[in-house]
Amino acid sequence: MAVFLPARARKMDFEPSSLCQIRVPVLTATTHLQCKLDETRDKLRIWSVAFVEGFSTLSVEVIAIRLAIPVVGSSMTLTGIVLGVVLFALSAGYWRGGELSSRWTVPKIHAALARNLLLAAAFYVCLTFPFEATLLEKALDLGLSLPVALGATAAALFILPVYLASQTVPMLAELINTDGKAGKASGKVLFCSTLGSVAGGIVTPVYLFPWLGVQASTYVVGGSLVAIAGWMAWGRPRLPRGETGLLVLGLLVAGAGAVVIERSFMSRVPYRFAFDSAHQSIRVLESRNEQGRLERVMTLNGARASGVYADTRESFFAYVREADRVLAETRSETVLAIGAAGFTFPRDAAAMAFVKRVDTVDVDPSVKEIAERYFLLEPLPAKVRFYPVSARSALREFQRQGRHYDFTLLDAYNGEGIPDELVTAEFFRGVRAVSGKVAANMILDTELESEFARNVLASFREAFGGVWVKDVDQRGSDLTNYLVTNWGVEGSSAWDGEGRIYRDNRNSADRDHVAMIWSE
Repeated sequence: MAVFLPARARKMDFEPSSLCQIRVPVLTATTHLQCKLDETRDKLRIWSVAFVEGFSTLSVEVIAIRLAIPVVGSSMTLTGIVLGVVLFALSAGYWRGGELSSRWTVPKIHAALARNLLLAAAFYVCLTFPFEATLLEKALDLGLSLPVALGATAAALFILPVYLASQTVPMLAELINTDGKAGKASGKVLFCSTLGSVAGGIVTPVYLFPWLGVQASTYVVGGSLVAIAGWMAWGRPRLPRGETGLLVLGLLVAGAGAVVIERSFMSRVPYRFAFDSAHQSIRVLESRNEQGRLERVMTLNGARASGVYADTRESFFAYVREADRVLAETRSETVLAIGAAGFTFPRDAAAMAFVKRVDTVDVDPSVKEIAERYFLLEPLPAKVRFYPVSARSALREFQRQGRHYDFTLLDAYNGEGIPDELVTAEFFRGVRAVSGKVAANMILDTELESEFARNVLASFREAFGGVWVKDVDQRGSDLTNYLVTNWGVEGSSAWDGEGRIYRDNRNSADRDHVAMIWSE
């Protein structure tokens, strides 16, 4: 008996699950049940693949931003450009995937899905994540502006793999569009993909970074793509030989790349402690200085944030010692520290007999326990109270409660950057509302001629009415630590230069800071 199949069935190339859509009288009840089971299995596979694809896409965005923060700091410029590049690649992948899948057979769609996902995984694991920070540094070394450097780096490393992976959505929609209702099919696939994106945006920074670290999290993303690629290819005996070869090659490249990167590019520094929070990479290490004395250093995003001598636990950072000296001169009873680092200044302040209370604010809730257990090797004094919230939220709450501090130290540098929302005139006015004497640790160019130096000092002066600066490092290098105060301290000088005011509504601090750090 001849059976005439509709065009849709012919395109499916007699896939087992597709026979459930064909009304053939000779199908037995057992065959019909088997078809239903196959159909359920295939739909579960499609929903799972869509979910993992969405998860990986948002995870990639989070990881991309996180890897760039140690180089350029956290800013809206970084976030906006990375999101823009990823969305561009997504849109291109959606368009191309829809065009191709509309004229392909089911086996070819399965082969293309598996191939694309494996190639994307290999690209992420072997190129994108390992070399993002390095390529961004090279782009900045060439003198490119922050937006251009970020755009070029993101385009080079993210467009191709995101483009390949994003073709999954229209191809999956084509596979389940068995009744000619394209909108319904697309809606279901996008629903699962978006749920995966929600999970990726939450799970990656909140759970994967603290539990596994940033680098291991990149392997989770790559491994999830490899897993769903294998699931798409599993049980598909009619894959063309060329496609099968590409799948095997992609799998081998992804696996070998992960091993090579693990052995070749991971730091071999013998850290005393290492932890990747959602905000920063925290490391504690010990080494001997030129005089042979053992030093313990806590780094944030690769930059030295705090340091103590291992034998006495006394801080050897010049700006902390200067802040201790200034505080002792003022004999302030209530102290606020914005930016905890290794808690060396809060600890020193609490040790002064005249100090009654030291409140410390830091957005990263993990730093206190790490500092106590692995850096200071002792609990903080009872006078020190820790507030794990953002600086501006803390200031609003302190002002609402009517608190006032005799002395405030602003020490919010994180790696090579400083949050741009903490250098505006509005932020400084918030500090002034709850503070008397204010000192800020700022890494600036020695001559104070950069745009960032002039603008941040002008913004500080706009809020406090005056600004004094003191080079506390005297390193003679291009950049140095300045203690910036709202009153004249011993050895400081009033700054009378001109600059633009950084405001919440109009703030170029992120670009100006990168230009200062990476300039000739």
